[in-house]
Amino acid sequence: MLAACFAAALLSCGGGQSDAPISPKPFGTPSGPGGSGSGVTGLIGLVVDATTGNPIQGVTVAAGTLTTTTDSQGNFAMPTIPNGTSVVSFTAPVSGSLAPYAPQSRTVQIIPTIETSVIVQMTPNGTTSPATFDPTVGATLTVTGSTAQAVISGGSLRDASGNPPAAALVNDVVTPLASSLDPYLLPGEYVVSPTSAFETFGGVDLRVDDNLLNQMTGALAGPGAIQIPVSSRAAAPPASVSLFRFDPTTGLWVQDGTATLQGAAPNQFYGGAISRVAAWAAGQVYTASTISVCVQDPSGAPVVGARVQSDGIDYSGGGTGWTNSSGVASVPMKQGGSAIITATSPRSSSSATISNAQSASNFTLTPCLIMPTRGMTMRLTWGALPLDLDSHLKEPNSVHIAYFSRGSLGSPPYAALDVDDVTSFGPEVITVLRLTQGVNEYFVHNFSGTFAPGMTGSPARVEVRVGSQTRIFTPPAGEGTNPYWRVFQFTVATDCSVTIAPVQQWAATEPPNPAGTASGTICN
Repeated sequence: MLAACFAAALLSCGGGQSDAPISPKPFGTPSGPGGSGSGVTGLIGLVVDATTGNPIQGVTVAAGTLTTTTDSQGNFAMPTIPNGTSVVSFTAPVSGSLAPYAPQSRTVQIIPTIETSVIVQMTPNGTTSPATFDPTVGATLTVTGSTAQAVISGGSLRDASGNPPAAALVNDVVTPLASSLDPYLLPGEYVVSPTSAFETFGGVDLRVDDNLLNQMTGALAGPGAIQIPVSSRAAAPPASVSLFRFDPTTGLWVQDGTATLQGAAPNQFYGGAISRVAAWAAGQVYTASTISVCVQDPSGAPVVGARVQSDGIDYSGGGTGWTNSSGVASVPMKQGGSAIITATSPRSSSSATISNAQSASNFTLTPCLIMPTRGMTMRLTWGALPLDLDSHLKEPNSVHIAYFSRGSLGSPPYAALDVDDVTSFGPEVITVLRLTQGVNEYFVHNFSGTFAPGMTGSPARVEVRVGSQTRIFTPPAGEGTNPYWRVFQFTVATDCSVTIAPVQQWAATEPPNPAGTASGTICN
């Protein structure tokens, strides 16, 4: 069934992370049951802030009746999760009245004898006004700097048992989910109950509780409405779409109503009536194609139990599969669309692009994706403008990876620009299969040379994965008309450990190679 397939001057960076070597050990050492990641069979994972990449401590991870929490490094282990498919929820610890992050959810496939891994990004709450209201009166909830909005009518709130709030005031938060930057900031796997898939044009998480930590998740007894800011990689948002709400119990989205496009670009939004407090998405169901994807390590051995996902290029959405004993996964995507295919286990693999023509029917991807033993990836995304941002990596041995010299994963420099995007949004992906000892620099070039908006207002975002660790960078202040964003340097030591040093500077001219003409040994 389709549902089974889908389920199957030096400035600090945005998170203020200091220079530190990256642990080569997957997810460090979880503090809960199960010990280190290398000895866990069940599920292991990492939970980070979607805007900074910083780990989030104290997140409750739940799968059925099993629960655990993330440690100070955002790691968790759930060694006794049963084999087969499980819906796993992620809820940040309460800070004040409501948790400071929108909840997340992933559907995982647990395979015996090996560890399954996930890396989850959680979106910080939107700044909502008012933060509390009288449920007998109702309120219009707005978000600072956004067209996101929710309207709750007086006397309409109900909990899961159908009871009204027990307190005189309720807490609320509305959080926009930026699906054009990363579609997996929405919970779930883009599966609609029971067997369909959809793409999104934006999402919003709406939460209300009654000050007694009693969540209002029952059907509304009166009118409710939602405004969802447009956030999509599609060329033009349709005039009318469906509304979907997320069911955290099943891990599926439920089609529930319609929404119409309103406002003028760049402040367009979808507005429609809602039936309950939930995470909501504006979207449309599509016909899916299945991509057969093999994943191998550098020696050619199959990688079993890897999560393989599609990430739309000309649409916002994706699908997920898990590699079998032969290292092969079946991954859904929009038929006739373009998407990037990537695997994690927990490291990030090389990436490949499926074109519109290839996805017109079921397709087998060749060659296999390569899962590095060591290495790193840099993933650049941005908005509709500027049209073309370019990723650049300069390494020792006078190496310069960019669109004009894309490199190679099969021979020196063992680094390559997997995906080059010239028509807005990205993603662009550079994969380093084998690191080169010495000083390296990653920077972004505004090839379009337009600044209304520039990279800061676009917004641009760089997600870096070294092993299983994730760091996220957003542009600093002071862009002006400087076309180069120097994001970070990283030093590869003689033991091949990596230390990242945020640069976060703007430049009028292309940055030089930080290694100069020095040579460097390529790590095995």
